[in-house]
Amino acid sequence: MPSVLLEWNPDLPDPWPGGYGPAVAAVDDGGTFRRRIPLIAGFPPVAGTEVWLVLRGSMRGLRGLVGHGVVVPPGSGDTADAVTVDFDRLLPLGEQVPASLLEEDVPNLPRVDGAASVPSASVPALRRLWSGFLGADPDPLSPAPGTIAAEASGLQRVNAYEHNAEARRLCLAFHGNCCAACGLVPAQRYGPGTEALMQVHHVVPGTDLPADYALDPASDLVPLCPTCHAVAHTRVPVPYTPAEVRGLLAAAPDAASRAVGADAVVVGSLVSAEQQQALDDAARLRGLR
Repeated sequence: MPSVLLEWNPDLPDPWPGGYGPAVAAVDDGGTFRRRIPLIAGFPPVAGTEVWLVLRGSMRGLRGLVGHGVVVPPGSGDTADAVTVDFDRLLPLGEQVPASLLEEDVPNLPRVDGAASVPSASVPALRRLWSGFLGADPDPLSPAPGTIAAEASGLQRVNAYEHNAEARRLCLAFHGNCCAACGLVPAQRYGPGTEALMQVHHVVPGTDLPADYALDPASDLVPLCPTCHAVAHTRVPVPYTPAEVRGLLAAAPDAASRAVGADAVVVGSLVSAEQQQALDDAARLRGLR
């Protein structure tokens, strides 16, 4: 699907229904903000088109990348002279990706005069810049809008990302159901019925893949257990590789020994009354006592 840069000048009358601030708040709550935009040259009215909102303000500092959205199919009553965009990420004014970073990190971006198409070769760099600027979300396995192509995941209405099940199946058939970082085999550790716990990880970050990339599950994906997968994605925009996660695991015993304090529970230590109470409460909640 195409990607376009859409210009917005906040010095002009506010085109956001209810104001831009409430739109930012609505998106921050995990939703989207729908806005009708008049058709202009360079803005293809194709459902699925990715929209990058670019600020152009006369005030110093109000320039840069401020939002991301997707064109949605027209609904009943929509006119042909406008297009509907669901914005899924909006940054507060003053917190946008600076224009200087766009110019430095994303090659061949066109000059925006209303709207302009993003060259397909520039899209991976744009995603990487956007991802690195946003940083890791509380759930590092839920990609922030704009960090991967829409074709790479399906967004459910509950805001859960569903990955390609067939690609996962082929990856595990080729590599086996063993974590490439820690070596965990769920069925050996936890017993039968736990094979579905294994996840798969992109060897090449999704931010670097062009929209028309054809995924090879055997060479592009590797198995990672849920814990190692989450750890890999705590670094953005380029996640840790399985080898780097293994390095973190190898260094963990020394780090743990330095971090152990008087209140830490380790093998052979006495459990405090508060810690024992917490264990008892958890057991009762699980119905074990």
